[in-house]
Amino acid sequence: MAIQWIFFDMGYTLVNEDLSWLVRCREQAATAEARKKGVTALDIYRGVIDASQHYLPQFRTVIDRYGFSWAAPYRSEYETLYPDAASTLQSLARRYSLGVIANQTAGLRDRLRAYGIADCLAVVASSWEAGVLKPDPALFRLALREAGCAPEDAVMVGDRLDNDVAPAKALGMGTVWIRQGFGALQTPRDAASTPDHVIDRLSQLIPLFPA
Repeated sequence: MAIQWIFFDMGYTLVNEDLSWLVRCREQAATAEARKKGVTALDIYRGVIDASQHYLPQFRTVIDRYGFSWAAPYRSEYETLYPDAASTLQSLARRYSLGVIANQTAGLRDRLRAYGIADCLAVVASSWEAGVLKPDPALFRLALREAGCAPEDAVMVGDRLDNDVAPAKALGMGTVWIRQGFGALQTPRDAASTPDHVIDRLSQLIPLFPA
């Protein structure tokens, strides 16, 4: 494998989503439906954790479980870039081409510019624009096609074994599991969901992918 491209997920990979999820759970719990059912923000948050551990859609699983007719939106404005994200991307970009493969709401490119990392990312494959969500391999294929890169020459870095590691590995990409956020609570179920490398912060990528 001659690595040419490194692709990144966004949530809990490049950006910390803690506050976004807290706000979302609180907004859901504040609805008349939730209050009537006696469902608290903590109940919802615990449901998201449980769904993550069981490789299920995080918020949708909770919405369906309680029979809510409305789902609080995810608010990306509460995300924050991880402290080592920019410096890690800048270092890797001197040696590799970088991109994003992520389930995201509208405006991802604007957010990347606001974070000051857009110039490091040559390909941005967003579910909003592509109309397909991970773990569907179509989003990965789209990114690889735009990059002009064979799967075996690319690596996927993400926090979710189900959404990031398993589909990338199935295509023949290298995989790095970054244990941040809800995804850190997952465990590999089989060889298909077992990453090639495991890290706990982005800066640990630098020794993994030397010049």
